Parts: sequence; structure tokens; C-alpha cells
Amino acid sequence: MFGVVTSPSSVLRAALVTVVLLGVAIALSVGLGVGGLALLTVILWAVVVGAIGVGAFLVRAGRPLAGAGAIITGLSLWIAFFVHPQAWLLWTFLFFVGVILIARGTAEDTADRAAWPLLLPRVAIGWALVDNAQDHFWTGWLPSGGGFLQSATGATNRQPLYFLDPAYQEFLRTVVLPAPDTWAALVMCGELAFGVMLAVGFLTPVGALGAMWLNTNYMLMRGFVAHGAYVDKAFFAVELFCLIALAGQAYGLDATLRRFVPASIARTVMGLPATEAEPPLPARQAPLPT
Repeated sequence: MFGVVTSPSSVLRAALVTVVLLGVAIALSVGLGVGGLALLTVILWAVVVGAIGVGAFLVRAGRPLAGAGAIITGLSLWIAFFVHPQAWLLWTFLFFVGVILIARGTAEDTADRAAWPLLLPRVAIGWALVDNAQDHFWTGWLPSGGGFLQSATGATNRQPLYFLDPAYQEFLRTVVLPAPDTWAALVMCGELAFGVMLAVGFLTPVGALGAMWLNTNYMLMRGFVAHGAYVDKAFFAVELFCLIALAGQAYGLDATLRRFVPASIARTVMGLPATEAEPPLPARQAPLPT
């Protein structure tokens, strides 16, 4: 895939999907006043069950290694959030085992075997986001906002550094600070969901765009020109690279799943240009009569 990048129209379609998903999540959680713990629990179970479901489908579709990898990744997330925080080594080990199995199981569907370097930044950023989410959970972000509330409060009180600061500080002051529990949960849910999508290469453009949205907010909270925002800028650049370079098509679930979905879906949420969308795998032919 080194010679292929996604098209602007595919990025636009994926961006529209991402905006709709973010809008629905924010509207439902903020509008209905859903508690942070309840919101995180729903999203966590959706991700875990979704990973296991995709894994079961791939096993039945003839990609047992990729399927096993998706299932193990889902189980690692359950351990990360439901087992004692001292289990960090176990869930991390299982997470990478799952990713490795996915990479091995999708190798035959990866168009360019030499594209394995695209796997590295995608997995690194994805794992880092998931690790942030579980760390925030175990360090008390919920139910009161914890460290997130402290960061948001500090951002509203700091000296504006450039022209966007006053508007964003007012957003934090009037929208975020009155409901820190909900917004802390939304951040954690985004880190979890978008991080997993990047790590396993599932609907990668949506995962990359969602992660870019998160890091944009982190940069605005710290101040875009502030020295402390350089990590978020680096994350944003890598996520943008994953979006443009079709990183999910290199040893990711998108490389295999694109063969089982309509071309319109592959173009919309997997980032494939129209010329790259592949038809479903042909059915096996019955043996000729003797």
C-alpha cells in the first residue's frame, strides 16, 4: 500500500460518519444526563462484544488467526477495565498478542506485503490511547471528573496564549465544567474506541479522525502554541499519516473485511478509493463430476 493513499472524497465520507457518531454520543450523554460510569460501561461492552463478534465472523469466514486475534483483543480490554489495575501486564500482553495474530491472519489479504511499517505507528498510537483510557479509569476520573476536571479548570484560568484560547476557554467554562463526569467519560470512551480501531485496523479512517479530534481538543485545552502540547501534536501527525496512508489495509482487519462488505462501505469507512475497492471473495467452486 506504499503507493496508494486514500482519496479526498473517501476522507470526507469518513469524516461525515465520524461527526455523526461524535454528535450522537455527545447529544445522548449530555442531553440525557447519562452518568459517566454508565456511559463508559456501555461503550466498553460494545467494544468488547463487537471485537468478539468480528472475531467469530472471521473464524467462520476462513480467517481463524485474525478472528482469534480480534477475540483475544476484546478479552484484553475486559481485563483492563474489570480486573485489578495490577493486571496491567496481563492485559497489555494479551492486547499485543491479539494484534500480532490479526497481523498474521490478514497478511494474505494485504495487497503489499512490504507495507508492514504502516502497522507500527498505527498500533503504537492505538495502544497508547487505550492505555490512557484505562489509566484514567483506575486513577479516579470517574465519577467526579478527577484529573480531567483539574486540567479543564486549569485551562480556563490560564493566560490566553493565542486568538482561539478565549473561545475555547469559554466553552470549557460554560459547557464542560458544569458536567465534568460526563465529559471525562466521553474522553475516555473516545480514547478506548478510537484507540482500539487504530490498533486492530478496523474502520481505520474513522478511528484516525476520531483520535485527531481528541488530540485537537487536548491541544486547545493546553494552548496550541504551548510547549506542553507537543505530544498531542505528534499524536495528531501520526494519526493523520494513518488516515492518508490507508494504514488499516496493511495487516489490519480492514484488509480482510473489505472483501466481505459492499464497495460503498469500503469506500466510506475503510478509506478505499473507488479504484481500490475490491469485490467480495468468490465462492468456492464445486468439484467437477467425474
